[in-house]
Amino acid sequence: MVDDGKPRRQGARTKLGVVARKSGGPDLIGKVVMDRYLIEAELGSGASGTVYRGRHVKLRRNVAIKVLHEGLAGDRTMLARFRREAEAAARLRHPNVIGVLDVGETPDGQQLMVMDLVEGQSLGDLMQARLSRDRIIHLVRQILAGLDHAHSAGLVHRDLKPDNVIVERDHHGQEVPRIVDFGIAALRSDETAGGGRLTEQGALLGTPIYMAPEQARGDRVDHRADLFALGVILFEMLSGTTPFDGRALEIVIANMHEDIPPIAQRAPHANPDPILELFMRRLAARDPERRFPGAHDALVMLDRIERDPDDAALQLGKMDVARALDVVWLPR
Repeated sequence: MVDDGKPRRQGARTKLGVVARKSGGPDLIGKVVMDRYLIEAELGSGASGTVYRGRHVKLRRNVAIKVLHEGLAGDRTMLARFRREAEAAARLRHPNVIGVLDVGETPDGQQLMVMDLVEGQSLGDLMQARLSRDRIIHLVRQILAGLDHAHSAGLVHRDLKPDNVIVERDHHGQEVPRIVDFGIAALRSDETAGGGRLTEQGALLGTPIYMAPEQARGDRVDHRADLFALGVILFEMLSGTTPFDGRALEIVIANMHEDIPPIAQRAPHANPDPILELFMRRLAARDPERRFPGAHDALVMLDRIERDPDDAALQLGKMDVARALDVVWLPR
């Protein structure tokens, strides 16, 4: 399932950050599933399933219920992927990741996954407006913390994008981004996971704009693919646009063969923080070996950017001419 590669430019968004479209399945609204969840309304639908707002009939707890599309329930590959999403997300317990609460099926065999219901906007919606430097750092730091937790649990998201990050507010009014939808998450210990390889149906897994080059090539993917995706998201935050234009295949090819362009080239009037741009370029390096080794290392650097921006800039590759001249030895 290849998305069209045009984030924030088409499709209605819901509180769960999925693109609304007709599900084509039976109407579940008003029904109680798994003997305890009342389905109240449809929130949206993606390539693999429809998401509903629900409520635990006894605990009165609001939940989100993902239902695998009826036409896919007989597809063993999709069914296995759906169950793997539940298994993967059930491992996660972190403020910046949405976890799975329950799994089951309807009497007629429809697969269900029950998750926390997040009341907030997608990051894609927030990015429609220009974000301040402090707000960008605040959001990116928490996304990195969520990725670090997932990666430590052996999970790679493989489809991180603005619509898969929902931003809610805590009781102090602070923004809390939460990563959702581990629908194509890869278990790093799973020797059968082939990175971004084509499925039996011949569809790439992921979203072209955010797809790491190694994932697009079908090479084995590790946690650094998520760092690449976050780097592209940060490019959008800083510039208001995407690194490359074109159709899905053109963007995939650009990611494989071209470095992320300078923001000044894509958005001449953006005037981003130059150190954050250096940080973004390290995240989104075409060669995985040139990216940060992990989300934790990126977090350490982000903290350094706030504490000592000059030192951070040097470590990210910016040359300090004055300091360099101080150590140059000139013969008499």
